Amino acid sequence: MRAYRPKIPPGLGHAFWLAALLLICAESILHSESVMYRYRAVFAVGRAFDKLHHIEHAPPHLLFLGNSRTDNGIDPRTVNRVLRWPANSSFNLGLPGANALIYHGLVERLLQHDVFAKNRVNTVLLGLDESALQEDNSLGYSSFFSDPNTLWQNRRYGEWIGSYFRLWSYSANLRQLHEPEKASRMIEATLHSLDPVGGSAAQNDGYRAGFSAAQNDTQASRQEISAQLQPSLGVLPYLWLTLAALEQKNVRVIIFIPPLRDRPSAFFDPSPSAAPYRRLLEQLKQRGISVLRTSSIPYAPSEFVNAGHLNDRGAQRYSAWMGEQLAALGVK
Repeated sequence: MRAYRPKIPPGLGHAFWLAALLLICAESILHSESVMYRYRAVFAVGRAFDKLHHIEHAPPHLLFLGNSRTDNGIDPRTVNRVLRWPANSSFNLGLPGANALIYHGLVERLLQHDVFAKNRVNTVLLGLDESALQEDNSLGYSSFFSDPNTLWQNRRYGEWIGSYFRLWSYSANLRQLHEPEKASRMIEATLHSLDPVGGSAAQNDGYRAGFSAAQNDTQASRQEISAQLQPSLGVLPYLWLTLAALEQKNVRVIIFIPPLRDRPSAFFDPSPSAAPYRRLLEQLKQRGISVLRTSSIPYAPSEFVNAGHLNDRGAQRYSAWMGEQLAALGVK
């Protein structure tokens, strides 16, 4: 008796291999930094590569690391002016939506590029707020910037797989191309080089002035909601891993807490619900890490874009104050 062999409809085999080829091509594109950089005006990951490539080719003396509150809140050019440092001595590596897991991945990458070698970056200003200690991968950074080894060690198996199969892990962000504005910028960036909104990393030393068009309302709302949550047990260890990695290279770390419009930061909030953040702040101080609060002069509502993000006017005042504090701490 002859074995039954199902008949494959004509062309189905070719369609399968064509689909497989397209998937492989798409996966390869997502593993190409040059392609992601090309679309730095479209995706947050592309803008992150813009910043990283700049640092890796021209390491500054002082590096600000944080999320959108750092991105919109610190102008390195103003800090340099107050410290009387040459241009390009400081750089803002604030990435909207980043948390401590991403901070660690960024530091590990920069270590591999010898950015913290002698006569390069020797001081890191780390911006902390409640959202930096919460789970959030809404902008897809984890697939590109989290460290696979620590993901595996911390049993974050889904993100570990996603760091290798990015088409799966980054699909939610690719779906944003359904938005007409996003799609049009994609087409424009394909046709010619297009810088992100607010300028390139080289143009502003990583700083992007806060204004309403550049703010993601959903992200801003999520940051405010996170103030009511305790630090995530899945994210908090990455803060200590980041500090340990920097300390091992004798990099000085200074913590700063960006100002907020409507409330005190949970790190300074006396209410019982904020106790975990106050304890964390004490642990940082016990570790010998300097912590900058905010200027004693309150910021006016007109100096904010929204509840958590400074506009350029507020950022210039905050950056000048930051330079004064660094001078008082003897940062050289």
